[in-house]
Amino acid sequence: MLSMNNISRVYRSETIQTHALRDFNLQVDAGEFVAVTGPSGSGKSTFLNVAGLLDEFNEGEYVLDGTSVKGLSDDDLSRLRNEKIGFIFQNYNLIPDYSIYDNVDMPLRYRGLSAKQRRNRIEHALELVGLSSRHSYLPSQLSGGQQQRVAIARALAGEPKVLLADEPTGNLDSLMARQIMDLLKTINKEGSTIIMVTHDPDQAREVNRNIQIIDGQITDYSIYAPVEQAPIISQNQPVA
Repeated sequence: MLSMNNISRVYRSETIQTHALRDFNLQVDAGEFVAVTGPSGSGKSTFLNVAGLLDEFNEGEYVLDGTSVKGLSDDDLSRLRNEKIGFIFQNYNLIPDYSIYDNVDMPLRYRGLSAKQRRNRIEHALELVGLSSRHSYLPSQLSGGQQQRVAIARALAGEPKVLLADEPTGNLDSLMARQIMDLLKTINKEGSTIIMVTHDPDQAREVNRNIQIIDGQITDYSIYAPVEQAPIISQNQPVA
């Protein structure tokens, strides 16, 4: 699904050169749930930006779902990103003046889908995260956990090949964080490939594989036994 070979990312200024990624090698298979950990400044965010086609790399090869991204034009990268990748951000990145429905709909409008196709995807995604009954709410009318569910629904509605989650529970209390992790595990069990950056060692142990990055390189792989599937969340189940 995702293959990085000898990826290097160097940031240069007039006086300094910073190696954010050094000869970075990673293979992620379809259906895996991978956690990426490491101290601040280790290269986790750079890795996520490169994986999400938000940042370029200087050397190496990156193949996403069978497509080599090296040398692609900005338009081709945007198209590939829109079709293959779903993003879940720590700060949700919802549009405050848009309803929950419209927030999920926004990225689909760039896909050229019909109104009926978009509606079907939105309704399915909101049902999966347990927010069908709140589709007309504004983000300000929801708790932090619910807003993160909307962000997950927005990512899922695009039917991406890979979900990239950047500290998806970082702004949540322990109960809401638990619910979001259970939801991500359910989504993974249904076939989605997830790569999650996290500072939480307990969360990192709940997934299939934990990759530790230090100084732009992978320094440790930890492989865990498959975790028990989290319960499916119905739209009638109370959510935080």
